[in-house]
Amino acid sequence: MPTYPGSRQILRYLRLEQEYLADGGVRVRVPVLPDLLDAGGAMRLGAIAPACDLAAGALSNREVAPDWVATLDFKLHLAGPVTSGHVEAMGRVLRAGRNTVLSEMVLTDALGAVVGRSYVTFSRLPRREGAAQNGGRVERPAVVSLAEPDREEPRIPLDEYLGLRFAPDHNGFELDHHPRIHNSFGSVQGGAMAALLERAATLAGERAWGQPARTLDLHFSYAAQARNGPFLVRADPIRTDATSITSRVDLTDAGLNGRLAAVGTATAHLIEQ
Repeated sequence: MPTYPGSRQILRYLRLEQEYLADGGVRVRVPVLPDLLDAGGAMRLGAIAPACDLAAGALSNREVAPDWVATLDFKLHLAGPVTSGHVEAMGRVLRAGRNTVLSEMVLTDALGAVVGRSYVTFSRLPRREGAAQNGGRVERPAVVSLAEPDREEPRIPLDEYLGLRFAPDHNGFELDHHPRIHNSFGSVQGGAMAALLERAATLAGERAWGQPARTLDLHFSYAAQARNGPFLVRADPIRTDATSITSRVDLTDAGLNGRLAAVGTATAHLIEQ
């Protein structure tokens, strides 16, 4: 079975570092890199989201072992821009039920200031007979670095990395299903899904104002696995004012007759020039 994540997968592209803490918590750090910044020089929400999803997934896996989990509901709210250093997601379980696990991630910058919060719910997937077991709890503190700077492909901007093909007639884009966004099941990885929906919301702001925009709030639910492609991601504005725009965002799988895979809302803000 291939190693997950693969050498070109988004978790490695972001150079995430994951730490299992002695108290049972999980910390995930993502560095601020030039190709992860928006037009205003701040870290994109879509580049931070995979860190939140990874932390929540690690926590949930601990709770349900030997079963597995899949992202069900995702919320990320940023307090403001982070322009240097890193963003760190410190996660803890708020509730572990029979079918779901809810975790909270507190986001801080390199100076320790709180810059956002994320709430992620994972659903429990009972392990099938003969399938691999979830490894469960890590008994001692451990740091796992997903960065492979010596092996990674040349750095490219996030939009290019994701392979986005922007549509001229609506606030959205298409992309193919490719290994960079795969999860261990071969469908779109949870954090990658957040990055795609964030980009559509930001695009809606850019086109509404004709100026750069930044998404600071995203909340969506997973409706089904996105496993075939190509995928269509789009944003439909719900409310627009002088400096913010809230949109319905969704991802559908054209390879599965347009099946809805994720849907939610996101708010983009005008970047002051």
